[in-house]
Amino acid sequence: MEVRPGDLEACDPEFQRRHAGWLTRILHTWFRADVQGMENLPAGPFVGVGNHSGGVMIPDTLVWLGAYHTSGRKPPLVTLAHDGMFDAYPRPVASALAKLGAVRARREIAAQALSRGYAVQVYPGGDHDACRSFFRRNEIVFAGRKGYVELAREAGVPIVPVVCVGGHEALVILWDGAALAHRLGLDRRFRLKTFPLSWSIPWGLWLGPLPGYLPLPAKISVRVLPPISPEGADIDAIDARVRASMQRAADELAKERRFPWIG
Repeated sequence: MEVRPGDLEACDPEFQRRHAGWLTRILHTWFRADVQGMENLPAGPFVGVGNHSGGVMIPDTLVWLGAYHTSGRKPPLVTLAHDGMFDAYPRPVASALAKLGAVRARREIAAQALSRGYAVQVYPGGDHDACRSFFRRNEIVFAGRKGYVELAREAGVPIVPVVCVGGHEALVILWDGAALAHRLGLDRRFRLKTFPLSWSIPWGLWLGPLPGYLPLPAKISVRVLPPISPEGADIDAIDARVRASMQRAADELAKERRFPWIG
């Protein structure tokens, strides 16, 4: 059977060992990364649930994944990613990301990974989250999506909230364009829920998904929170607890920042 980028079988631990280290050093230096709470990670499989920013390049996600992949921790981690990463990116880029642990955001792939002993990182907010406006940069936005709770409950694994602050200062998004994306039918045809107006280097003002950009040197902070059991309450209550804990942490991290691109 052919293995395609985005399949679980495309993950390549040897490729990760060869390349995760130098990639992480570059990312952590550029973004002055501060990663806290690694001691809260379980020893076995878990569902990591996070917020992410910065549009198409999601630099805070890359900072977090680099920290995990170079930490020597078990279990191995895969990350659910939008189809566009595998279908629209150049094939060599899509292949490299897949080898580093990116898999298609499919429920069956996530369940299969957990059953095989992987941890699975998810971003429920999708592009609603990654393309929210700069003025909402420290908000936790899941857009009402709660499937991660069901995924963790069915697999019998804990939920680990992973909070990131600073990635939305690497790219300045002025408007998310959600209404425009809906009017153009992009949500139905391409699973794009936003069509943002952004400012970046080298493009300046740009309407729509960017073809890449040079991230501004924002300081990115990541905090891993204690695990939350998916059992013992209904899904809405657990989702509310996860989001509330993440928002508290995001607010705390934001207060520590003096000014975008400096503190």
